[in-house]
Order: sequence, then structure tokens, then C-alpha cells
Amino acid sequence: MNLEKYRLIQDKLSDNLVTQVYNSLDKKQIGELFKNLMNDLGELDYHNLPEVFIKYFSENQNFPDWLDSKKIDLAQSLFVKIGPEYATCLICRALPVGYTSANVVKLLSNTGYLSSDLKTGTAKRLLETSQFIFNVMRKDTFEKDSIGVKHILKVRFIHGMIRYHLNKHNWDERLHGAPINQQDMSLTILTFSVGAILGLDRLKIFLSAKEKDALVHYWAAVGFLIGVDDQINPKDYESAREMYRRILFDQARQSPEGIKLTRALANFIKSTLQLKAAPNLADYMIRFLIGNSRYSDMIGVSKPRGFLSRNLFYKSIILVRAMNVWRGSRVVDKMVRPANKFFTLSLLNYFDNEFDLKLSIPDEFISSWGIK
Repeated sequence: MNLEKYRLIQDKLSDNLVTQVYNSLDKKQIGELFKNLMNDLGELDYHNLPEVFIKYFSENQNFPDWLDSKKIDLAQSLFVKIGPEYATCLICRALPVGYTSANVVKLLSNTGYLSSDLKTGTAKRLLETSQFIFNVMRKDTFEKDSIGVKHILKVRFIHGMIRYHLNKHNWDERLHGAPINQQDMSLTILTFSVGAILGLDRLKIFLSAKEKDALVHYWAAVGFLIGVDDQINPKDYESAREMYRRILFDQARQSPEGIKLTRALANFIKSTLQLKAAPNLADYMIRFLIGNSRYSDMIGVSKPRGFLSRNLFYKSIILVRAMNVWRGSRVVDKMVRPANKFFTLSLLNYFDNEFDLKLSIPDEFISSWGIK
């Protein structure tokens, strides 16, 4: 398959919607609309939006013919079970690996990700990403007018808006491909599935073949709704892992933006954990979970230095990995789960304390994860 051609293909549906919006609303109305959509982290009531949006949301909730309800249920129950560990691997492994894509990070740097203010840059984007995950992993997501479906369609429109503005500001398509193109969209979806699964493997939280397929299938269904071409939206783990490998191999190279984004992410992790005794824990964790020195070097994450801190980190990892192998035992689970979910709970506490916009976390996750 020729993946290169997908670097010039975007999403006609959302691009046409943006054109309709600019033809029917004035600049002030568009600005207020976009601001409200970006700040809406909970349930979106699209019936209060302009007519063009009511039509968009009501007509684009068709699910793919290949949707398998058993795989959807398995993936959702898996997230309820290991959501904190999944989130840790997504943020500390999958996202940094994505920063090796010079094309993607160029786009991110043009959309505020590199703001010098942590709260308006990296932290704000991770807040939005966290809410997206909570909304799309709900058990009722693949039902009409669900919170998850509406959030996915909202993101699809936002992608169209970003493309519209970047195309107007001298975006170099020859060098970086079209903004938010099909290949980039595919890589993003695969980051949420394959990228996180590979991190879980590093922690020795091994998923069965059925569980891996189910998680990939789930995110492929999200990809379908968000506008990813079916040809580059794999539905099973082996195909998805190969697609992930090929896209990364083609796109990965060192860039100033990738290094800056990784440093901003590491600083954010430090801010959430506040571990004075282990100030370099974020770098150690990122490099360990990536498990590939080539990618780690590209984004400027160096090897652990200092005998004491390095020893402490690796001994902790050895302990956590050993205990994860024996997951399922009540005694072991009681010991290992607090360690596995420490980062995610620190993240949620940070958002709760630092932002006026509060995360909306479904009850099914709160009770399972022990969130107060």
C-alpha cells in the first residue's frame, strides 16, 4: 500500500462543514462558537447550535458495518479495569513517540502546544485529551446521540477549522503534507491503541490477543467517526501494529519542535507528581516505556544519570513489573494497583486544583479506580 498519497488527503466532510459555517455565520459568531466548543468538556447539546451543526451532528452518527459489539464491550470493560495504567502508558509512552513525527509536531507547534505557559499549552491540551478519552470510552459510546459520539464529531469539526486556518497561513504542504491529513489521523488513532498497548507490554501488563484486537477495534470505530479512511484504519492488532510501525518509520526524525514538546510534557509530569526526591523520574519513565533508544534520542530523552536515582528507578520498575505478572491475585492487586495508578490520580488532582474547567469522569470509572 502506498501510504505517501494519504499525506495529501484530508477530510472532505469536515472541510465542507467549515466552508458552510463561514458562509452562514459572521466572524464574531464563529469565534464564540469555536471558543464554546473548545471549553465544553462535558455533554454537548448540539440542538442549541446553528442549523448547519444540527444537520452535521444528526446525519453523521452512522456506525460502520464491521462494528463488533462483543469487541466493543470487551474493550470498554478492559478500560474500566486498567484505565489508569492505560493513561500512564498513553501519556508517558505513546504521546512522546508521536513527537518523533516532525510533520505532526510542526502542526502541534502551530496550534499552541508550545505555549510557554504550562496551563495554556501542554497541560490544557492534556486536559482536553483526558476528557476525550473519558467520553469515548463510556459503555454507551456507540449509541445514537451518546456523549462519546458527540465529542468525536466535535473533534472532527475542530480538525476542519484548524486545517482551514493553517491553509491560510502559508502552511508548507510540500514539506509537511496537508495539515491533519489522513496519514496523521491514522497515526493519532493508532497512538491511542497500539502505542498504549506497547507501553502496557513494557510494564508487563500483558493483554490477551482478543483484548488487543478489541482495543484496536474500538479505536478503529472512533477513527471511522472522526473521518479516517478505511484503507488506513486497521481493525485488528497485528495489522494495526504494522501500520503504526510503517507510518512512524516514514515520519520519524529529530526536530526542534519534537524536543520542545517532549520537554514540555516531562515538565508537566514533574508538576503533577511533585517528587522532589526523584526530579528526573519523568525522563526515566518516558525512556523506559518507549523501550527504543532511537526514538528516545530523537526527542531528547537521555539515559538515566546518577547512580542513586538510576538504581532507585530501575529497582522500582523491576518490582512493579514482577508484581504485574501476578495480577489477578487479590493480595498482589492490592499492592500493585496503587503504584500503577499513582500517576493518573496525580494528574487528575492537578487538573482539579489548577483549572476552572473540571474533568467530567463517568461514575463507572470513579468507582473502579477508587477516585474520590
